[in-house]
Amino acid sequence: MITVRAYDEARQTKPTATPPQVSETRDGQVITFQLWHWHEDGERYDLEHFQLTPAGTTWNVRVRRSTYWAVTRSQLTEFTADADLTDITWHSPDSAGTTSPC
Repeated sequence: MITVRAYDEARQTKPTATPPQVSETRDGQVITFQLWHWHEDGERYDLEHFQLTPAGTTWNVRVRRSTYWAVTRSQLTEFTADADLTDITWHSPDSAGTTSPC
């Protein structure tokens, strides 16, 4: 199984960030979000993953960086077929039992 974001749409709309997600931990709420900086080719973006954790009356900020390929469904289908995988089937988040388009 491979899970991916909805990159067909993302390559058209070029989002610059993800909405913040709030998680409860034993130390308090943790806030996570991403900033996306698209390359000119429109196929890749530099991702900055921010995580804010409580630190008394302020916040600690942790940043991780990476470059991602925005691989479309047709590209991924072609790659898997080229690797001699067969019976390739796509499932929507609803049918796969997930709540996000990843």
